[in-house]
Amino acid sequence: MKHWVKSTLRRAPGVRALALRGAALFKSLAYAESGLYTLCYHQVPDAQQDLFAAQLRHLGRHGDFIDADSAVDRLAAGWPAGERAFLITFDDGYADTFEVARPVLKALGVPGIVFLVSDWIDVPPSTPPGLDRTPSLAASGRLYMNRSEVAAWCADGLDIGSHTATHPRLSRLGRDRVADEIARSRRDLADLTGREIRHFACPWGVAGHDFHPERDPALALESGYRTFFTTRRGRALSPADLPMLPRHVVEPHWPVSDFDALMGGRRTGWPAAGTAKGTA
Repeated sequence: MKHWVKSTLRRAPGVRALALRGAALFKSLAYAESGLYTLCYHQVPDAQQDLFAAQLRHLGRHGDFIDADSAVDRLAAGWPAGERAFLITFDDGYADTFEVARPVLKALGVPGIVFLVSDWIDVPPSTPPGLDRTPSLAASGRLYMNRSEVAAWCADGLDIGSHTATHPRLSRLGRDRVADEIARSRRDLADLTGREIRHFACPWGVAGHDFHPERDPALALESGYRTFFTTRRGRALSPADLPMLPRHVVEPHWPVSDFDALMGGRRTGWPAAGTAKGTA
């Protein structure tokens, strides 16, 4: 039922916008609880670059930005009380992640990680599987990042993670096929980038619907990943979260009030972290 509600809201943006607008009247990031808040973007079209930058600036007023490795280290040690941090992630490896989002990350000094579908780098699909909208091409005329862009992304100090080899729905595959998707992508991306691939994001990412929670996170950790990211909303606080890390799927055109509604705390009472950098 919960997955059906989420899918319905995605297909009814007017209803979703109205619900979030109402929630933002009572919630704010200034009152958000401490912890790791991970955001998941997909495409960032050129026309929405300024809106994307405004979102990051809004987040930066309410917490620190953190890279994936540092986030894992902090979670492994137990998240410090009163600290709030944001991890910016991108799924699929769209060309506009490189062409549009990357300059914003560099200008604002924000770390980021893109989760790549390893087989798509050389043989990209014309339309992403399961997408219920027509994707927009980047200014380059391509849909996905190529090898040279992946190299430039890494050279800028940004991170790479795995989003499987072919972007299947893991829940529909047998154990051996899932293990191959997870391990092969890690190996091929390591060969491509010359760096260890430590983070994995599950396609679609809904437990029980898109992956088997009792099987697939364990396979990823056994393959050498430190994390298994989902699309469950929420915040992470401890090592127990690493096998199924929550992420908020967001869009670059959303008003910043949507971020308050999704991740903020109630405006009543005292702020969980009152300063601009999210410390008590």
